[in-house]
Amino acid sequence: MAALMALRPLNVLSHFLPPVCSAGPVRFASKKAGTTSRNKRKRTPGKGRGWKRQDGSFVHSGEVLVRQLGLRYYPGENVRLGLDNTLYSMTDGKVVVTCEKLAPFPDSPLYEPVKSGVVIYKKFFNILATPLHGKFRLVSQI
Repeated sequence: MAALMALRPLNVLSHFLPPVCSAGPVRFASKKAGTTSRNKRKRTPGKGRGWKRQDGSFVHSGEVLVRQLGLRYYPGENVRLGLDNTLYSMTDGKVVVTCEKLAPFPDSPLYEPVKSGVVIYKKFFNILATPLHGKFRLVSQI
């Protein structure tokens, strides 16, 4: 211990220095840091967003109408909004896309501009349900 103290300079900071270690040289990484591959541009798969059913097409209940990021298209009659803003049909029928004036709820960020007089038009997806033409009968009628 006295030999180690003799090797160190005697100053105030010598008490805070770590003990001298003779473990040998410090090893570094044997390979350089890797980079990302450059061939992945324009080859990555798409997200699959957009219209899945066009205006005038017939859909069944539960079919996806639009996959979107945020509320670009709004749900109308017989259309429900999923957790990821996907629009689903609630009944069988024909798809009708309309452009309507937006009337937002009071907790919407678009409420104040609309209240001050700004007119905002958005596309709404609606389903016109197909009427049932006497397809069902009572058991007593058969």
